[in-house]
Amino acid sequence: MSEEIQQNWIAKFWRRVWALFIDTLILGLVGFLLGLALDSTFVQLGGWGRFIGFVIALIYFGIMNSKLFEGQTIGKKLLNLRVVDSENKTISLSRSALRYIVLATPFSLNGAQFSSEAMLSFLMYPLSLIIFGGLISIIYLYIFNRVTRQSLHDLVAGTFVVNANIDKQEVGTVWKAHLAVVAVFFIAAAIVPAFTARLAENELFKDMLTVQSALSNESGVTYATITTSTTTFSSVNEGTKTTTYVNAQVFLSSNNVSDVDFARKLAAIVVKNYPETKNKDALRITLTYGYDIGIWSQWSNHTHDFNPGEFAGAE
Repeated sequence: MSEEIQQNWIAKFWRRVWALFIDTLILGLVGFLLGLALDSTFVQLGGWGRFIGFVIALIYFGIMNSKLFEGQTIGKKLLNLRVVDSENKTISLSRSALRYIVLATPFSLNGAQFSSEAMLSFLMYPLSLIIFGGLISIIYLYIFNRVTRQSLHDLVAGTFVVNANIDKQEVGTVWKAHLAVVAVFFIAAAIVPAFTARLAENELFKDMLTVQSALSNESGVTYATITTSTTTFSSVNEGTKTTTYVNAQVFLSSNNVSDVDFARKLAAIVVKNYPETKNKDALRITLTYGYDIGIWSQWSNHTHDFNPGEFAGAE
């Protein structure tokens, strides 16, 4: 049977994308309304706030993609799509929940706020496997598995996304080369932390972790990151000019992003714990207040720039 005929039952890529887009907008509206009422609570949750959105989305997709709602979320219903098994029957609630968990977990963990201690522990290995292996595999199968249009979560749950008004048709099987590629992705993701562990032995990296820990332990700070960067600017009159930066992004528990004195205090902490800052052209402290619950986020930022020379006496 040709792929063109198969596609009459199996939903095409862009119809699935548009259905997901609609569902994402709906969940985003829910998150926005919750944020209006519970913004301070979400801020206090910090990185755990993403778990709130995960649970809400799990309830939404888990229930609506199951037989309880005929395998149709609002987005799928509008585009006349349905989640079914190989017999064109809607699936159980538990199976639908499993399907969503496999899909959403890598995306939910990606960008989550993990402590430096966690990232240097054995926890790195399962996290890397889930986040990088899962993310790349899901995207790869979405794009390249054109016969069954099953991504990782569909393969695990044994489901298909189909056109709701078409009778079941026989479909081909997933090309084995796709499965081999996915296996390579997961193997590579499992190996990556070994190289990260070697990086942690570098003195510069250790200094960065020390700064991050010192900033995070400061009163009013919930989380912090530290990086270095270089920018190059070219002009006819001045030629090429290179500027080196130390950048610290500091997440606050209260909305004091414009507090220049607090930013200066944090800058002094950076210089004290990372003396190499004095050899840079600029020290940039970005104060951030807000929350991210996965289905919605809201942030307020203010960047404070300092000359590292101001802190020449810091020890």
